[in-house]
Amino acid sequence: MDGIDPETWQLHARALQQALFQAPGFRNESDGRPLVYGYVRSAHRRPAYVAACKRALARYCRRERLQLCTTFADQEVASDATTRTGLSGLCDVLRLPDSFAAVLVSPYHLSPDANVAALLLKQLRATGARLLVVHPHPEQQPHNDVVTEHAGSQLPEWWL
Repeated sequence: MDGIDPETWQLHARALQQALFQAPGFRNESDGRPLVYGYVRSAHRRPAYVAACKRALARYCRRERLQLCTTFADQEVASDATTRTGLSGLCDVLRLPDSFAAVLVSPYHLSPDANVAALLLKQLRATGARLLVVHPHPEQQPHNDVVTEHAGSQLPEWWL
């Protein structure tokens, strides 16, 4: 205890013990609402588009009584790219114990290509979190996609 009196040392030891064994503060901030994180991908740098997607995610989360913590975005990322910094960050936070789900505006924010989307979906599912979609079926379906009825809405087969 070089130069630290025993009382100060005990205060530091108690503070450290509380920090190590006490639940993190963010657990109490959600008011019991599940914690979710958004994801948006744009092939071009379109700040207005990304902002509109973030607003759509926020409205959806308010309506569904979810706590949207933050939204990760990948801009200027092609739909066939499998390495994405925003998606990697999303997967990191989804591994946190209180994370409930990822929220996407559309399944095509992953990719319209079924093989690429399946690979990215596998990464997301490996976190143990759920996936929620604001608009489960985009206006235009790719011709090679098999569409399946699921819970009253149409989703591509690879999404199920």
